[in-house]
Amino acid sequence: MKTSRCATRLRPNLTSNLTPKSGWTKVAGLLAVASVAAAITFPARAADPILICSIDDRSGAAADTGTQGYQGVMMAVDEANAAGGIGGHQLKVIAYDGKTDPQLTATFASRCAEDDKGLVIIGGNPSAPAAAMIPVATENKIPYYMLSAGTDTLTDPPATYNFRFGPANRQDAAAIADLLAQQGFKRPAIINNSLPFGTDGARATTAVLKKKNIMVVAQQTYDVNATDLSPQLTNLRDAKPDVLLVFPYPADGARVLRTAHQLNITAPIIVSRSALLDTMRKLAGPASDGVLIPNTVDPSRPDVQKFFTAFNARFGPHQPTLYPVIGYDAAKAALQVIATPAVLKAIDAGNIEEARKAFRDGTEKLTQFKGLQGEQNASYHFGPQQHHGSPDQNWYVFILVAGNGTRLVKPDLSKFKPL
Repeated sequence: MKTSRCATRLRPNLTSNLTPKSGWTKVAGLLAVASVAAAITFPARAADPILICSIDDRSGAAADTGTQGYQGVMMAVDEANAAGGIGGHQLKVIAYDGKTDPQLTATFASRCAEDDKGLVIIGGNPSAPAAAMIPVATENKIPYYMLSAGTDTLTDPPATYNFRFGPANRQDAAAIADLLAQQGFKRPAIINNSLPFGTDGARATTAVLKKKNIMVVAQQTYDVNATDLSPQLTNLRDAKPDVLLVFPYPADGARVLRTAHQLNITAPIIVSRSALLDTMRKLAGPASDGVLIPNTVDPSRPDVQKFFTAFNARFGPHQPTLYPVIGYDAAKAALQVIATPAVLKAIDAGNIEEARKAFRDGTEKLTQFKGLQGEQNASYHFGPQQHHGSPDQNWYVFILVAGNGTRLVKPDLSKFKPL
């Protein structure tokens, strides 16, 4: 076979003018220099980051929940990255603001699955946007860790790729009903907004109270944007309830409390978990003092105190509530699942579809995941037919509003009695 002239000219002649003794020494030196140059020119490629999508509502009606949930996710991810990442990979969070818009939220979920090639979606505090992501997750076979969205049907029956970390409305309802029965209340009244969180909370609570032979004496529903709530609250006052149960969003909840105060409604008040948000209590001011709230975070736990010390140092002062904790717990669970051999093997092979499947399977094996929600001895329970992680027992504490709405304190339940 003939060699072309061009090829001959381009072929380096490493053996010309070399003596037997010095020639190979020069060759070795040239190869060493070439190796160094190659190392400088073509550095070893770092492992690709593992992508987590945070899709939540950091503006709109539920901005506080989404913002705090996202901040909790970032706390967990930054801790992992500071410790060296997982399996040689750093973690990267791609964040989207769904603006409490179900259609926009679903679009972002599709973008995460199809364009970003995210491994898992974490988010979903308001029920309507949270629900909008479920079919997207199912179609794209991407795991979806839902946060505080409470509508019961979101995980009943369980969707293949959807897992919930926050409590369901039926669990809030059971905690409230247990307290009312324990404290001797017999004549509750309910007021709720017209959104899914409000209507589902009212429905679930009425059903649980009925099982305890406690009948609701009056119930009112209002439009979430209504500015005058005196007709509804006057109707409730006239029914002479011994306790008032409120299922609102933050801004409308503040209007309920202020109107109840103006109408001299003296019955004790329990407001759903939305009163844990600073927005409601700031807007309601002194009218929120004395309100009791179900909370799935026990401020007396040392690990909870440690978390909020770090959280407040980074994001400013916050009261100890479930919203940042759920984001943190969900991200910690995701990091634990990512570290399993099946997930890492698929990630290292560049097979995102197999990684997502392994991630889903790994989540179903989190039968005793210890987080910051619940009492000290409580844990999340997931399984093949159990995609709602919050247990029914040892999960709730009640907390009292004080200081013109600025503080959440441990209540003296001996004083929480019918008047």
